[in-house]
Amino acid sequence: MKNLILLSGILLIITAFISAQEKFDTYTNERFFFSIDYPADLLKILPPPDNDDGRTFRSADKQVKMQVWGEYNAESRTLQERYERDLKGFTEKPTYMVSKRDWYVLSGLKEGRIFYEKVLVRRRGDTDIFFTFTIEYPTSQKTKFDPIVKRMADSFKFDPNPDA
Repeated sequence: MKNLILLSGILLIITAFISAQEKFDTYTNERFFFSIDYPADLLKILPPPDNDDGRTFRSADKQVKMQVWGEYNAESRTLQERYERDLKGFTEKPTYMVSKRDWYVLSGLKEGRIFYEKVLVRRRGDTDIFFTFTIEYPTSQKTKFDPIVKRMADSFKFDPNPDA
């Protein structure tokens, strides 16, 4: 038991050290009122799409791709229906799957790369808005990016009262 506690402590210190090495900035979307922290020294923000629904970020070597966006639920899908649709996109069963009332996370391998997706939903009257954050990176960069992805996922949020 002592060894397990010691190992957990060491892993936390290493994770904190790795995360501290990265310079994080916050991307905020003014159209859909959401934000996320991202490692600005590792990922370059690309120009916005015409509809300004989100952004794509790329590493200098193009091995890492992150996307974040908001969208109206034009297809009137439930969050569960969207979860089940996204689940089908994995080449093998995701290694991490969590589905709650207002969000879900899927993570695993897609086409030999680590893929992570977090989707949030904001219900406002008759209109739902989905907020999606995805990142994919080579398995060779797992040790480097796993703690970064955790920080990004923890920071991903929307303004619950954008009209206030």
